[in-house]
Amino acid sequence: MPIVNYLHTIVLSKYWNTNQWQSWADRLIICNDNLEEWVYDVAIAKSREELLLAIAHEKTIEIFNKETLYWEPDVVIGYYYLMFQESRIKLSELFEKLFDEDDASNESEFFDSQEAKCILNQARKDEYNLEKIDKILPPFAKIAKKQLEALQHYIS
Repeated sequence: MPIVNYLHTIVLSKYWNTNQWQSWADRLIICNDNLEEWVYDVAIAKSREELLLAIAHEKTIEIFNKETLYWEPDVVIGYYYLMFQESRIKLSELFEKLFDEDDASNESEFFDSQEAKCILNQARKDEYNLEKIDKILPPFAKIAKKQLEALQHYIS
């Protein structure tokens, strides 16, 4: 299971903050006697940059299979939607994040959709269609939830 890649994605999306990834690693340390070095590095990482450096090597050697293969930009968008559903960000912030992803020439499937382009164009005019968002973003959130569950139940 590409748990380090999942960790990278959840941190990249800012769904997890420093306290959350440290608590996750601390729980692994408390519950397991034999852990890989990167888990200890995650536990003491004080910033996103430190965490990303701590997992960089393991991230590149981690193996994917058909069940765990995913496209990171799609999952990042899924985490944004989860944050919105959990009332951690407002609708306007969700769109700001989507605009930022779109501006960065993101390769997410979301931006290939004609419906998504229409939704974003309306939002640029301050017309937010929550019904359409709730129709198009759940598949992305489903993948993010699956990865979140894998992280929460991970035992090295």
